[in-house]
Amino acid sequence: MSNEVLELAQEFKGTADHIREKYNSLSEKYEQLEQHVAGIEVAQKGWRPTYGGDVESKSDPMLGDYLRKGIMPGSESKSLSVTNDGQGVTVRSEWSDRIFKLVRETSPVRSVASVMTTSTNALEVLVDRDEPQSAWIGEIDARTKTDASFMTRQVIGVNEHFALPEATLQMLEDSSFDVEVWLQSKVASRFTRQENAAFMNGDGNGQPRGILTYTTVPEATFTWGADPAAYEIGATFSGIDGDIVDANGDNNFDALFDLVDSLKAPYLPNAAWMMTRAMRNKIRTIKDSQGRYIYHTSLAADTPDTLLGYPVFLAEDMPTPAADTVGALFGDFSQAYCVVDRLGADVIRDPYTKPGFVKWYVRKRVGGSLTNPEAIKALILGSEPA
Repeated sequence: MSNEVLELAQEFKGTADHIREKYNSLSEKYEQLEQHVAGIEVAQKGWRPTYGGDVESKSDPMLGDYLRKGIMPGSESKSLSVTNDGQGVTVRSEWSDRIFKLVRETSPVRSVASVMTTSTNALEVLVDRDEPQSAWIGEIDARTKTDASFMTRQVIGVNEHFALPEATLQMLEDSSFDVEVWLQSKVASRFTRQENAAFMNGDGNGQPRGILTYTTVPEATFTWGADPAAYEIGATFSGIDGDIVDANGDNNFDALFDLVDSLKAPYLPNAAWMMTRAMRNKIRTIKDSQGRYIYHTSLAADTPDTLLGYPVFLAEDMPTPAADTVGALFGDFSQAYCVVDRLGADVIRDPYTKPGFVKWYVRKRVGGSLTNPEAIKALILGSEPA
């Protein structure tokens, strides 16, 4: 055999060996792909593949990785895992960009109240509780000075509200979503809930004073006193302990009409209801003598429901309906309650004082107080005191 033929034969053999090697490699990958597809199909039926090709229903510790990540048996998977990051959170190299969160309900006080700002640690508001004195007088009769005591001042202090969340540097580095923005949004949400809770129930010591902390009195005895700390709220009583509908299904929805009628006419154009969902569910089953519901559910997403023609806001910081509790509030909240902001949320980022961690010191200064007690009325679920 000549040298040329020998060289040609060797070249042909090398090419054939290369093709065979590629074929074997492709065949192996194709078999893996077939097994992967088969695994997906049987997983949809609640079964799993054995790694020999059969199907069985027994559990296998490798099934989770196989179905979640497509990792074939025997293959190697490397991922960064930190199980103690100081936050009780497992940090991995891959993160979803979607967060599922618990929805917490609160009260919409800030959205309907009067909101004012101050540059100091308190805000003084003027209170007009009376009218200046006046009288009929003759042409040349002596005039006396008008008493200006109808104008008084009310001081609303501001209080500091803070949070100090922290996260590990690895958590910030490895996440596929912006952890810093997420944490700040959680703090803002927490601030909102706590503020609104204080606007409803705060005791006024280091926090705003809430609407429900003021004493309620029968509407017939209500007066607007001079001392803001001793303000009272006029109340109408349902006559049924803890409810507005008794055990026989009889209702006292006249109490709702009485409550609306107890509010002075100038406050009615901007009036609204506040109540819990539980209280709303009691009221919306009530019908008038013509069989018509007095509660009307809105069909528009941005339009509140109405009760007797006035919008209804759900306030989950109000008490659960029970005997002698406030079941609903009705009035012009922009006149009745004032929220005072000293400054917006101030965020200080600290990556230095605790190595490996980033801390955010978030603070806000805010106050709140009842400013016009005659602009709001309460429905008490019980009988009027004798």
